[in-house]
Amino acid sequence: MRLPSIPARIVTAVVLLTLGLVGLVVREGVARAGGQEVRLAITGYDPRSLLTGHYVQFQLVDKIPPQQMCVWKGSRLEAAPGQLWLAARRDGSAHRLVAAAPSRAAALRLGDVAMRGAALCYGMRPLTIGDREVPETVSATLDIGVDRIHLDQGEAQRLETALRGRDGEPPPSWAVVSVGQDGKARLKGVIVGDRRVDLSWF
Repeated sequence: MRLPSIPARIVTAVVLLTLGLVGLVVREGVARAGGQEVRLAITGYDPRSLLTGHYVQFQLVDKIPPQQMCVWKGSRLEAAPGQLWLAARRDGSAHRLVAAAPSRAAALRLGDVAMRGAALCYGMRPLTIGDREVPETVSATLDIGVDRIHLDQGEAQRLETALRGRDGEPPPSWAVVSVGQDGKARLKGVIVGDRRVDLSWF
């Protein structure tokens, strides 16, 4: 039996890899379109150069009720152990983080949306300064696998400038994600002030 020539085998391998990549992109696009749209608050960073273009990197940051996701260990805040899901609840046009939970079912009992992810906690215990009481504050940086949006260089720079805001005061900004039944968050776009930029390559 005569084997195909080396060039023919290379072409076949390239075709199979291309079909696999197209299938992956299509599946992700279908999952993104079919999930629940959720808006989460973000803070912005500079665009970073990549070989394939530019992206704007951001962090998902939210204030949360004390002890619902983080625990104090001495003077240090840590994420509660064993919490693999995040619960969010609608607040106006966006969603707010409300708790962490060990399962999707438990997260849905606490909020409207359940996402796979983790949180880095930081905050300050209640204290008294003079005659003024400073309440406890707890914030969390979310890790749900979404932290950047890829754009062409000009669009990335315009978006980064908008995220910086005027006089150091950035406008309200959100990441728009699609959360599927699997709990995975997939980025759809970002909103900075009254401007929305969507991914367009899926």
